[in-house]
Amino acid sequence: MGESMQQIRERIMGQISDTIKSFLQSVDSSPIRILGDVPNSILDSRDYLGSIRPFVSKVEGSLRKDRPDNQTSFLAVNIYPGRHSYFVLDLNNVDYVYETAHKDMTPISVYVLRLSKRNPTIFRREALDKTLAETLAAMHNGHGQDTLPLIDDHNRVVQYRNPRSLQP
Repeated sequence: MGESMQQIRERIMGQISDTIKSFLQSVDSSPIRILGDVPNSILDSRDYLGSIRPFVSKVEGSLRKDRPDNQTSFLAVNIYPGRHSYFVLDLNNVDYVYETAHKDMTPISVYVLRLSKRNPTIFRREALDKTLAETLAAMHNGHGQDTLPLIDDHNRVVQYRNPRSLQP
């Protein structure tokens, strides 16, 4: 019999620390953008943010465990129909300014943290540096002054009530 959703979540959570520890040995303290790739099958469709947040918290804690000076910022969640959803976590991005983030399309090195049901992995994905910066700027614009993390649920039409570009 297969594992329950909760057992899979717990197994993945248990593997995050080692994955992040190995990753930190290969990078310095430069700004990094982590794109977490989470299987929808382990998320609660009634509370995507609530079910993705423990993974983000575990990643943040793991990033600070060996390097207490690491600074993290949980920026966004994108929920997509189908198999995967994503979260964005900035590491040591000291130049991030919430008030001007809708205009900031500065590429930052993107690493994809694939929270696979078998074994989480993290790898560099240079092709996403510019694209993800542009996506985040658009989300900051669309969400206006919403608090972080910004959430776009693509299971329904994404609507922005008060985009920054329309504000005085």
